Amino acid sequence: MAEYVGIDLGTTLSGLAYLKPDGNPEIVPNADGERLTHSVVFFDSHEDVKLVGSAARDGGEPDRTIFQIKRFMDDPEHLVEIDGKKWTPAEISALILSKLKRDCSKICGDITEVVITVPANFNELARKSTIAAAEMAGMKVKRLVNEPTAAAVYYTHSQGVKGRILVFDLGGGTLDTTILEVEGDNIKILTSEGARHLGGSNFDDILLDAYAEQYKKQTGAALYSDERHRRRVLQATEDAKKMLSKLQRVNDTVANDQNSGIARIDLSREHFEKLIRGMLTRTVFLVEQALDSAKLKTSDIDHVVLVGGSTRIPKVKSMLEKMFGKVPKSCGNVDECVALGAALFAKKSSRIQEVCNASYGTLAMVYNAKTKEEKLMNSIVIPKNTPIPCSRTQVYQTSEDNERVIEVDITQGEDEDAKFVDVIGRLTLDVPPNRPKGCEVAVTFSYDENQRVRALVVDKQSGRSKEVAVTYKGAGVLSDEELKRRSHHLRAMRIE
Repeated sequence: MAEYVGIDLGTTLSGLAYLKPDGNPEIVPNADGERLTHSVVFFDSHEDVKLVGSAARDGGEPDRTIFQIKRFMDDPEHLVEIDGKKWTPAEISALILSKLKRDCSKICGDITEVVITVPANFNELARKSTIAAAEMAGMKVKRLVNEPTAAAVYYTHSQGVKGRILVFDLGGGTLDTTILEVEGDNIKILTSEGARHLGGSNFDDILLDAYAEQYKKQTGAALYSDERHRRRVLQATEDAKKMLSKLQRVNDTVANDQNSGIARIDLSREHFEKLIRGMLTRTVFLVEQALDSAKLKTSDIDHVVLVGGSTRIPKVKSMLEKMFGKVPKSCGNVDECVALGAALFAKKSSRIQEVCNASYGTLAMVYNAKTKEEKLMNSIVIPKNTPIPCSRTQVYQTSEDNERVIEVDITQGEDEDAKFVDVIGRLTLDVPPNRPKGCEVAVTFSYDENQRVRALVVDKQSGRSKEVAVTYKGAGVLSDEELKRRSHHLRAMRIE
């Protein structure tokens, strides 16, 4: 049985690694001989089979092919309907994990307990959905670990990097920038910033628009008229993007499916870099934001390490080199280092100190002495970047006479203005009647190692209390009973 297993459940590619007896991690290929598995699921209309991986990309029926489901893990209402059955993002992800588990266990032995990586900026629901996906695939999640943290663990193991490190993780769908300190085997996370929809797939879309514009100019027709043909051209733009990481110029020919003629596409690396300049500027802003959050300057960073396939773009490397005055380090297998690091993390997690990925608090009426007015504000209980696991308590007072119910809204976000934070849960506590305003209520938030939140409310006068984990409601959220039922159903499916 594989004791230490790590999984990178990626937006575009997923991988599984295990720790060998000699202490080194190794990627386990799938049954198709691929080191990484495309995070794509195809529902065949002729057979009761779900294709996962590269074969699913070529299914030819876009309405039955699911790409980038990871981007919807935090959407409580997102559902995919196939043949009258509605699938949640967690279930689609479970199909991907099931293939990894089945294929890889043939090489490294039974897989039951795993570490799974998630973007550092994944919120509460996305993390819960990831754990649910693993459970449906028949695996217990030992820990969730942020992707940049896992990558840093691999870099310290493989290249011996130490000191203050900035991890620049630009993958297929997300960007994470994390700053951490490494002393020996101990890793302390200082801060993380990121964007959920900034990655290689966005660059592909930009190139697709450039292809369509060139085709229109040369033929007067639209390059694609349906989703099936759009995805085929999109694969061509992805190939062109990869070639431009090695060549200064690429040439391509494209045609639509209406016999409107063939167009010749001539694309230079310089032009591509101009097309994505806005997105690269956004990545710089997020790096600066991480430095500001950690109260550091670029000169305080000892190493910049690259993670994710999109860091192969030469402009990304030169941009970071110019910013930090040093050449970023690359491990070569930038697509695999997150999974490899997750396998190492499975054994070394006790020496790694993570932090909260966001601030958590509650909505409260706050009195302004200058204006002599009360205003509903976001009162932070656990600040962002607090080392985890942690627990923090804040005492509030009831604002009205004879309140019968205390309501505590659980917020996520750094802004004081209530309009600019997300309310991710609500806790209600019944209290005795005929109480004056000003009764003290203690609110305690706990944040565990998987970055899941619990809230405890204690009415000091009556001694009544209530504790809940943050829960979500929505068509795309499975109850515990539904999770068990669907787990049984999913494990009986044919997944290839």
